[in-house]
Amino acid sequence: MPQQTNNKSVGNEKPKISRILIALDKSGYKEKIIAYAITLSKSLGASVTVIHVLDKASLGVIRNMIGYYRGGKAEEYEKAVKKQAEEFLNESKVLFEKEGINTTTAVVIKSSAAEGIIDYAKDNDVDLILIGTKGITGGARFLMGGIANSVIGHAHCPVLAIR
Repeated sequence: MPQQTNNKSVGNEKPKISRILIALDKSGYKEKIIAYAITLSKSLGASVTVIHVLDKASLGVIRNMIGYYRGGKAEEYEKAVKKQAEEFLNESKVLFEKEGINTTTAVVIKSSAAEGIIDYAKDNDVDLILIGTKGITGGARFLMGGIANSVIGHAHCPVLAIR
């Protein structure tokens, strides 16, 4: 008798993928992740959510430095960073909408990028996560980026790592 691997697929039934989450940063993987997401979304009839996670720890350090050196303009900095992230995501949203794909965007502020991706996916009942294997943070951890590795290891749903 076939084993049940998750609640969405039993036996010969195909898993239903209706919500795809892609996590983008400003690394060189953005275009490649978007291309895969468009292909998968169109073939599966799935909607796409594009998120960008702002790391609370690094945001806080810079925010505190600006507040100290520039006389309390830290809130303005945080707003500007969030607005910049929203504009970055809107560029991607336009590409998906040109393809007729229902798309939403979200800027997430969490303790870590991996935590933000994992929590957002779980809280929003995402069926599949697409993520780059190397992000803006630089070098690979073993064969794959640390954020992608953490998301793959802890997400509640399948993760497709794009390299």
